[in-house]
Amino acid sequence: MTFGGQDLTLKRIVETVTFAFQPIVDYGTGVVYAHEALLRTIEPLGFNTPTDVLDAAFEKGFLPQLEPALLDIALASYNKILTAKGTKLFFNLDGRGLGQDTDPRMEMDAVTQRHGILASQICLELSERHHQTYDDITEHALRDLRRQGFLLALDDFGKGSSELRLLHDLGPDYVKIDRFFLTGIDMDARRKLFVTTVTNLAHVLGVRVIAEGVETEREYKACRDAGCDLIQGFFVAHPFAQKKDARLFYDHIRTPTVGSKRKEEERRIRAELLDLPTIGLDASMSDLLDIFMSDQEISAVPIVDSNREPRGLIHERDLKAYLYAGGSDEDDYKAALDLPIRNFVRSCPITDIDSNADMLLVTFASSLNSDGLIITENFRYAGFLSATSLLKIIHEKRLEEAKDQNPLSRMPGNGAITRFIADSANKRSGDRHYCYFDFDNFKPFNDTYGYRQGDRAIILFSELMQRHLSANGAFTGHVGGDDFFAGFVEGDQTDIAWQMLTLKRAFKTDVESFYDPAHREQGFIEATDRFGGLRQFPLLDCSISIVTAPDGFVTRADEVLEALAKLKREAKKSDDGLVVMTMGE
Repeated sequence: MTFGGQDLTLKRIVETVTFAFQPIVDYGTGVVYAHEALLRTIEPLGFNTPTDVLDAAFEKGFLPQLEPALLDIALASYNKILTAKGTKLFFNLDGRGLGQDTDPRMEMDAVTQRHGILASQICLELSERHHQTYDDITEHALRDLRRQGFLLALDDFGKGSSELRLLHDLGPDYVKIDRFFLTGIDMDARRKLFVTTVTNLAHVLGVRVIAEGVETEREYKACRDAGCDLIQGFFVAHPFAQKKDARLFYDHIRTPTVGSKRKEEERRIRAELLDLPTIGLDASMSDLLDIFMSDQEISAVPIVDSNREPRGLIHERDLKAYLYAGGSDEDDYKAALDLPIRNFVRSCPITDIDSNADMLLVTFASSLNSDGLIITENFRYAGFLSATSLLKIIHEKRLEEAKDQNPLSRMPGNGAITRFIADSANKRSGDRHYCYFDFDNFKPFNDTYGYRQGDRAIILFSELMQRHLSANGAFTGHVGGDDFFAGFVEGDQTDIAWQMLTLKRAFKTDVESFYDPAHREQGFIEATDRFGGLRQFPLLDCSISIVTAPDGFVTRADEVLEALAKLKREAKKSDDGLVVMTMGE
């Protein structure tokens, strides 16, 4: 069979193809949030990829008829997966010519109804391949599909030149980051910056971000640290065709939580949440007005779908402007009440309750004319956080941090470090790594250049720690003087050691600028040692000790600190200034 052969018909495609399903998983819990339907069994038709099938159908003129038929096949298979009940289905929509003439794709809600599935459980995934063909008719058609309840996702985001415009114009529910930006993201700061920036922008617009095509643990962690909400790819699970292979959750996809301080921050957020009444997308305008009339203090109502996932806000001021725009004529007023409330939904920043309070502030500050944030828990509506409440939370957090903060570096001090070690050492699951940093030759540097220059070196190291380690999920602290600490609640010991050596090299390189040219050129300074003798000291460097508590090993904070103290002396003597040990071995 050749591409676009004469015997290729709509009927033959429908009778031949099948679907496999790939899980899309919640980063926080590991629970399956959705599945993407992937076209399979296309080889008997003479095609190598699903896009070849769609291209042939478009060439022969029956693409508008084929896509609803494919959705019908996918839903028939999906309905047989018991563990998929209540999850969403992502369905790839080609979209070429969408909305032209009597396009059967505009009646796809009838397909979902036949299978007893709400349109709000289906996300139409728009590929980057044909964005350039979209015109006003296409975008109008997509808005009509959204009014029917369908969700929208932009696939391959970042690959083409039109995604930012579509993100603005269509206001999709999800964006899928293109695989190009995820490949090697753990090693490429520019890629990570791009993903982080897109994620922050999406959250401001109330859009969820999916890291698609994640294949390694390092990519998984980097995407999680960049703020992605959902993950899809071979690292999670391969597509499956048999319903016996479906699962409810994946244990290896779950964000670890450590520390009473983080729990206290979440408690503060919960305490400030406003329990605003919500309303469904399919509710009537009269129901919405009843909510505003029942409580004069309410100025906005969150809109949720059938799974109680928020889709935006409706502001009372928008309704007033519309309801009374036509004057006081009773017929005009009744006609206004018949309009679907979907027409008045505004996007609103949405973020999860386990988000860091500082990130909540960044999200809020980046939005325009926002009254606050919609807060979710496991993607479902949990409450509304007003701007006043958010500022109160940040203020309380700053006061708490100031109580236990090194005044020079502004980093957490000994109390916070001890709490982190105590909280994490008592847990059995996962490897935990404790890293201690101590400057080499700091006293002679201080004696030669003065305490002010010494303080500059300490501040430089603290900034390098934030840049190299905090972005990778590490807890960082300043013990005092030229001693620092970093802790990890997951990760491979070899990978952690590599990160430490990278930080060590960066410090050694950057701190050279603090020396006079002559000292830099000769590579040492002459200063008095502790015994009063004059000797040569190399330029500033640091020694690093790493103690690992392996998976299943429970210890105490004092045991960890004792092990670090012993290693500290060994690190000073080692060739590369780094030593590691695993407790229990």
